[in-house]
Amino acid sequence: MRWLAREWRLFWTAVSVLTRLPTPRLDGFTEDWLPRSAVYFPLVGLLVGLLAGAAWWLAMLVWPAAIAALAAVAVAAGVTGGLHEDGWADLFDALAASRERERMLAVMKDSHIGAVGALALVLLVAGKLAALTTLPTGAVPAALVAAHVLSRWSHLPLLWRLPYVRAGGGLTGALAGRVPAGRLAAGTVLALALAALALGRAALPAALAAAVAAAAAGLLFRHRLGGVTGDCLGAANQLVELGTLLVLLATPAITARWPPLP
Repeated sequence: MRWLAREWRLFWTAVSVLTRLPTPRLDGFTEDWLPRSAVYFPLVGLLVGLLAGAAWWLAMLVWPAAIAALAAVAVAAGVTGGLHEDGWADLFDALAASRERERMLAVMKDSHIGAVGALALVLLVAGKLAALTTLPTGAVPAALVAAHVLSRWSHLPLLWRLPYVRAGGGLTGALAGRVPAGRLAAGTVLALALAALALGRAALPAALAAAVAAAAAGLLFRHRLGGVTGDCLGAANQLVELGTLLVLLATPAITARWPPLP
């Protein structure tokens, strides 16, 4: 029972880290809860994906698919406070501004979004909308769930492998380089199981795409920055989410399982 109570608190810790949803009071919270809570990041992705899927389904009762896709993207961004999208824009601004590490970190810390970041954000949202409106209608809820599960999973290997590159602490500083290998393994199994439940055979190409995207992001962060920041994690999250949707769009198993509606 003590183990269950502890894991329950760690799950809500993960919810508080990745979303703006209300959570129970976490009595006795200490910073070491944060890296251990990372195992539940895919489960938080499931929650976000279900909320986005519900928004899509409700919108489809009244409006065409394009409006439903917009509702799903808006709800997911609202639930997370737009943190991941903000990280995506900030990273592209930093990459465009300089090749010097300190200058890149300064640009990412700036609350303003530049032209490159704004363009990257527009293309990101457009890519999600295009994918969601092109997927077979019946496959969209499952695709949303899988994309959000795998995108939250992408934090785990980055936080396990890479250090935090800013001075001081913060949430990312308490997580980076501190996620135990056992929690990484358990979180990976959890993410794969959830993706398989949502997608069936199509989960394999989706999971491979997520792994490749996370690895590519990790290599970029190590090469250019020497580690990660919160913006880096948000950008990797969005890369995996978009990449998962695009790969599913090109996966024959999706059409076979969910043929287009007449």
